[in-house]
Amino acid sequence: MENPLTIKGTKCSACMAICLDPLWTCSECGSESLEEISISPQGSIYTFTEVHVGFGHMANKVPYILAIVETEGMHKLTAVIENLNQSPNIEIGTKVKLSRIDETIGPVFEISL
Repeated sequence: MENPLTIKGTKCSACMAICLDPLWTCSECGSESLEEISISPQGSIYTFTEVHVGFGHMANKVPYILAIVETEGMHKLTAVIENLNQSPNIEIGTKVKLSRIDETIGPVFEISL
């Protein structure tokens, strides 16, 4: 089943740089010629860590998995991985999918089954 959630990014028409943050000008070349793009909601774990001391709004969520997810389009982004019992259930290369976008922490992924 296709994931209806999307992650929005910005692509520069001048240098083709892609950024996952909303921008007014390209962070690479300074061009104002930007377009909104959709980033794949599917990917794999590039690297990860299990966080045991959270801060701010994440303090009550420990322990949790914080990962760099490499999407199918080869974009890397930082995300929380949910619905895991313990970190041995996850390893580099594990397939993940976007489960939601949290207003305070950003993209949240879960293991693809």
